[in-house]
Amino acid sequence: MEEYKDSRKEEKPREEIDEGYPKEEDGEEYSFIQETIKKEKGAVRRGIFRMAGFGLVFGVFACFSFSALRPVMDKIFQEDPAKVTIPAEEELEEEAAEEPEVKEEVVQAPLDADSYRQMQHSLTSIAVEANRSVVEIVGVEETSDWTEEAGDYKRSVSGVIVADNGRELLILGKASVAKGVQELRVIFNDGAICPAIFKKGDGNLGLGIYAVNRGEIKESTWAQIETAVLGSSNAVSKGDVAIVLGKPFGYAGAMGFGSIASGKNVLDRADGQYRLINTDIAGSKNGSGFVVNLQGEIIALIDQDTAEEGSTELIIGYGITDIKEVIEHLSNGQGVPYIGVYGVDVTEEIEEQGIPKGLYVKNVDADSPAMAAGIQSGDVIMSVGDAEVSAYSVYHRALMECSVGNEITVRGQRQGADGYVDIEFSVTVGSKE
Repeated sequence: MEEYKDSRKEEKPREEIDEGYPKEEDGEEYSFIQETIKKEKGAVRRGIFRMAGFGLVFGVFACFSFSALRPVMDKIFQEDPAKVTIPAEEELEEEAAEEPEVKEEVVQAPLDADSYRQMQHSLTSIAVEANRSVVEIVGVEETSDWTEEAGDYKRSVSGVIVADNGRELLILGKASVAKGVQELRVIFNDGAICPAIFKKGDGNLGLGIYAVNRGEIKESTWAQIETAVLGSSNAVSKGDVAIVLGKPFGYAGAMGFGSIASGKNVLDRADGQYRLINTDIAGSKNGSGFVVNLQGEIIALIDQDTAEEGSTELIIGYGITDIKEVIEHLSNGQGVPYIGVYGVDVTEEIEEQGIPKGLYVKNVDADSPAMAAGIQSGDVIMSVGDAEVSAYSVYHRALMECSVGNEITVRGQRQGADGYVDIEFSVTVGSKE
């Protein structure tokens, strides 16, 4: 039987396969392959370094471009500003008179110089913290005025940061500095200067809201400022500690200490009465700024123009409670509702004289919405819209809930030949700017 043989060819030895091909010398075998690999590795390295260099240059360029264009881009791609809401205060109820409790007399250690120093240090700490929200608003009449090296600016008033709407930092101050100027600037607590705009003003009280674009404010400044806490001027009592900040003595960055001299006086303005906070601290005739309590809360906006003629130059201003609604309207870019009525409450004593209960109209502003509607001195306003008017404060609150441009119905009574008769007016709510 024939032996079986594999039809596949037998493998030849390696030597036979390599026979016929030129052999390289020792150490140089495949040198051309190694050289190729080295060249490729070198090219890859050079490519990596080149890309890294391009990336570094691009990163530096992008960084500088972003820093330069950030304010512009912030202005273009800003979100809509959030609505500003100033929380309303609860009315303080008059406590019933009670017999004072007999308390044991507490004997205190006599005060000395150290006690005074500690008290002064404590007050200063409160003032420094509250001062983070106080700024200086400067009106520049000519560009060259801004280049002058001066520690203080003649055309300036104090302002306080009252809100942040997500787009702008909103600052409350007197509106007078915004009139007839080429530009406005705000100087923050850390000395940083930013351009500002006059957002909205109220000609009735002479107040205004100024705005600084958030993109204009550096990170270092954000760390040094904060929004003010608005307190309650209704809770102020005679003898309470008063801290004054801003420009109350005629120069910016001032700080003073004293006490509340009175909180009972009121100032008549169109469509409302505003409580005044008097202090025993002497100030400048043209001073501006804010009064702060021991909690660091703003309780008054200094306005020396509200002082009675001939009075001494003691610091005085609007109680913050009565102007919170004004601040809210202005912060949202809205005019403060105005129809131009000056009135007085019809008390029980006055009512006994035959005058109906409501708001007695003493006077009406010339060219005001009230005059245009036909409201006259001597009329008694009994309702505004759906709100019944029993006092001046109720009338004011009802008007503040209206919107500028809307028509409201004002009802009341007017004295005629046979006594008081019903009257009704359609009034278009305006704004005094």
